[in-house]
Amino acid sequence: MPGTVGVARLDRRTKNLTKRLRPGDIAVIDHVDIDRVSADALVGCKVAAVVNAAPSVSGRYPNLGPEILLAAGIPLLDGVGDTVFREVRDGDVVRLDGDTLYGSREQVLAVGAEQDAETIGAAMAEARAGLATQLEAFAANTMEYLLKERDLLLDGVGVPEIRTKLEGRHALIV
Repeated sequence: MPGTVGVARLDRRTKNLTKRLRPGDIAVIDHVDIDRVSADALVGCKVAAVVNAAPSVSGRYPNLGPEILLAAGIPLLDGVGDTVFREVRDGDVVRLDGDTLYGSREQVLAVGAEQDAETIGAAMAEARAGLATQLEAFAANTMEYLLKERDLLLDGVGVPEIRTKLEGRHALIV
């Protein structure tokens, strides 16, 4: 049969799952924006494939995880949705073929987006563009706040009196 066959190991937290993975397992996770550390851990566990309930690249910011998985030759099925955690049990033998995850009786368990270098490259380009927009919005918001609160920030006007002695103590100001 075509595709990748392996034992499904499930955990919504990739960090927890990597402690239980064995070579050849198919990792089923729920990890928006897979980061480098998580991808390196999955590669190190020698998984046969990764099935992600969430999008591996959301577009909020560029993240290297999906590229690391693909560079290691690990198939990545993305955005299959939360139902995968009801359809698949830890230890089930599953088969990943293209955009579909099958059970041992060839029943469809999940369908998502099969990722490759082209699709991840396009998603990363969008994320880079989105990052610039987010940084610009953050900078504009910060400048607006500075202008509005300049007396407080520069001269301390409006800072409330407190009775707590802070001298020689650490303080976190929020």
